[in-house]
Amino acid sequence: MTNAIELEKFSFQSVMNRIVSNLGPTGQTSLGLYQQMVDTLNDRAHGTTSGPHCDDQLVGGQPAINGFPIQCPRQEGVLSKTNPFEPGDDGFAPVALVNRFDLAPQNGSNCGQYRIVYGKNSGIENVLDRMLFIFEAVLPNPHPEAGIGGCRPVAEFWANLSTDGDANSRASKLANFYYSGLPGFAPVIEASHYGPGGTDTGQIRANMFMNRVSQQPWELREFRLGSVCGETSPCPLVAKNTFVQVNPFGGLFGPNGQSSGFQTEFLDQVEALASGDVNTITMSTSSGFNAGESIESGTSNDYRVQAENNTGLHQAITAKLKSIGRSDLTSNNILDRATTQSCAGCHQLSIGDDLGAGATWPRSNLFTHVSEKRVISPALAQVFLPFRAQVLSHFLDPTCAAPPSANVDSPVRRTLGGGVVGAAN
Repeated sequence: MTNAIELEKFSFQSVMNRIVSNLGPTGQTSLGLYQQMVDTLNDRAHGTTSGPHCDDQLVGGQPAINGFPIQCPRQEGVLSKTNPFEPGDDGFAPVALVNRFDLAPQNGSNCGQYRIVYGKNSGIENVLDRMLFIFEAVLPNPHPEAGIGGCRPVAEFWANLSTDGDANSRASKLANFYYSGLPGFAPVIEASHYGPGGTDTGQIRANMFMNRVSQQPWELREFRLGSVCGETSPCPLVAKNTFVQVNPFGGLFGPNGQSSGFQTEFLDQVEALASGDVNTITMSTSSGFNAGESIESGTSNDYRVQAENNTGLHQAITAKLKSIGRSDLTSNNILDRATTQSCAGCHQLSIGDDLGAGATWPRSNLFTHVSEKRVISPALAQVFLPFRAQVLSHFLDPTCAAPPSANVDSPVRRTLGGGVVGAAN
């Protein structure tokens, strides 16, 4: 949804206010939570809040997240001194509402993700002063005992929006869904829906390229909300800059003995990565292997380049492909497909890549899939959105709604879209 009328009810301030108010009278403000969140991109020497900060964890003397190096500080840390709710360059405006019902697990443990995308106002005209946030809430299934059938009202809600030709009417319905909730369902916008982690809670992602002072790479980060309990109750929220999901650190693909655990796990992802449809190319990664940042330039997040000298991994992937009867793919194809599943790959590094077996990764808007001007990428318009609509229609067809019990009981949990539960895209 990118219609300006529908987006009017989702100002950045109204959503942040709703998140902060979830916990009751903590004394915390939405401005305070925002400034604390972006202050995590500052080191302690330049921090403006009590933290956390990007150099709280050091590995080999270098700032790190999840044990892997990160750029610290980032120029985006200057936003900790600004008010994003005011008009002007440092304000944020909603650019899209996103239905990801296709990410609901086949067993109905949740009802998918429902996202709001915000763009920094300066990015409309200044390509060197851009930042976008994506609030990605996972909506709980109020009747998990009913399986995925408990999510049917959510699917019907989104399908029925297509039959409502009045933008103002759609806007009111969407506001009710996000802020109040469908009957029996929690509102989408709840603090607990943006963390602390796992496959059944969401996150806040940031796509960052502020280059006001000096060169820094365009990269993506991830935040999760938790609570900090001291003597006060209820507890105020804290936003933590955490690892980037399904984005393994590039060096783990190299010929390093310390990477053997990751590479053994990666071989279990080959079959999902070998899918014949780009929409169902997926993988999942144990949290301990995920990097703290996903850089959209250079080769640090290009897994084919990172594995270039790892003969053993290439041989193991080739053997795995042979065992599943996929002689039409090479080990390099699988590594390129793995890159598409990372944040940087999906947004930039993989665009136009030949993935083997006739598959090509579709084009973004260069670094974004929805721009500050509310322009959606060719990848969304031509590939991903039609597929997601098909998944929704299939679910609502009474002859197709219930997934086969074999899929539900499988040790590999799958989404309604056919991907592995926990995949990032």
